Amino acid sequence: MTKTRKKILIVLALFLTVAAIIAAAFIRRGHSYDVKLFRTGNGWGYDVLKDGETLIHQPYIPAIEGEVPFSSEEEAGRTARIVVKKLRKKQIPSVSREEMEKLVGKKPLPH
Repeated sequence: MTKTRKKILIVLALFLTVAAIIAAAFIRRGHSYDVKLFRTGNGWGYDVLKDGETLIHQPYIPAIEGEVPFSSEEEAGRTARIVVKKLRKKQIPSVSREEMEKLVGKKPLPH
């Protein structure tokens, strides 16, 4: 292989690498979700944002009756991450009672 061919192959490989990085950045950009945790009167809630706009405002534990906030920042954050995961998979971002029970562990959920 001549030196000219080697240079062409190296330049081509670098070009393809840069193009792949740029393409990945643009693809990922369309799925930019953020989570914002917040204090409620006596607990925690979360917002799911897409491109800086509030998509979901969840001040209470989903899938249970009544307006009961999350008891900890950690519980709210774990629930929000499940919702974001579902959104990224193009699934309905609801959380079932069974999923909530797994998230809180042995602690009983209010009915």
